[in-house]
Amino acid sequence: MIAQADDPLPSAARIVAVCFLSVFIIFGIRLSFSVFFAEFVLVEGWSNEAAAAIFSLNMLVFAGTAPLAGIALDRWGPRPVFGLGVCLMALGLGLSSRATSLADLLLSYGLIEGIGLGITGLGPVASVVAGWTTPSQRGRVLGIAFAGTGLGSLLFVPLANLLIENFGWHDAYLALSLVCLIVLLPLMTLGLRKPPEALSQRIHGRRARLNWRGLLRSPVFWALMLAAVMTMGPVRSLTVHQIAYMESAGVERTAAANVVGLAGLLTSGFFVGLGWVSDRFGRATAYAIGTAGLFGAVGMLVVMRAFDAPLILLLYALFFAMGEGARSSQTTALASDVFQRQGLGLINGLVGGLGGLGAALGPWLVGRLRDESGSYDGGLLVVVAMVAMSLITYVFVARSRT
Repeated sequence: MIAQADDPLPSAARIVAVCFLSVFIIFGIRLSFSVFFAEFVLVEGWSNEAAAAIFSLNMLVFAGTAPLAGIALDRWGPRPVFGLGVCLMALGLGLSSRATSLADLLLSYGLIEGIGLGITGLGPVASVVAGWTTPSQRGRVLGIAFAGTGLGSLLFVPLANLLIENFGWHDAYLALSLVCLIVLLPLMTLGLRKPPEALSQRIHGRRARLNWRGLLRSPVFWALMLAAVMTMGPVRSLTVHQIAYMESAGVERTAAANVVGLAGLLTSGFFVGLGWVSDRFGRATAYAIGTAGLFGAVGMLVVMRAFDAPLILLLYALFFAMGEGARSSQTTALASDVFQRQGLGLINGLVGGLGGLGAALGPWLVGRLRDESGSYDGGLLVVVAMVAMSLITYVFVARSRT
């Protein structure tokens, strides 16, 4: 089971529970952007590329912040680091509620909220969970913690849609800012801590020793970084554009938001289930199952334009959940397995940062292709290519471990 410290409070199980609740809020807020995106494009009249640029800048800033947050976590622990991150998230969302232009949102949501999200992202959170967990249990424990991302979208995507419909997107952002201050800040600052030194020694052996020269000369390290980019790029491309795509295919927005919420619920189950598969049958097996799911999700989007059937929407939710449930958790689990002696905060911060880079470039490129061609066909091909590349690089890293 999960490793326990001699001092049972806080126990490893408690740390995982707090991380679950934290990512439930953080990524519920993050994934609700697809509803705001549809509002920006269809009501405000902004182009797909311009609206996607808000999210892309947010992810670029995330990419640059996450590795620094990982290094800070290795040195100072989660309480001060995550406390700063949550405050910046709340500030960025609060300023977004006062935005009157695209430039305002680029500053508030893209830059300020992006820094906060980079500090509190899945990579830094994964380093905390991995620090309390043995490698043989790491896949399922990270799956449990990351299951909060799926449940978060189940609540926050329909909630954001409801708030926007009744109060407008400005007040919706204000409500999300208050959630960060009232709920998330005390949760992460009071509920998390570094594992005791004795526990770290029992789980991971000798203390981490950073070796930049060895890392930069390792083809396995560079393959892992490329896998991180390609892991989150296609997922976030679908996340940002899926509601707008469904509306363009004739699906009513509330129904589309409910489909996204259902996908979030199913994602939670896949995080846990594929985590078990990962520990039992290998990281690459679980990741390959998720890859098949993303291919299926793209297929359902293509079919959706030709056939108006609820079953297609349900299958999209199922396939997307299968893909999402194997991406971030299995990438951080593999990174923690292979490079834990370099520092869990550092390596997972780098993985999270490069994942953020992919999450920035993917949605922007899909939006650009949509504006230029008037179709999502080119963007979907980009998604398929990124999914295929992610599998190739992930399997390479996984095989190097054996």
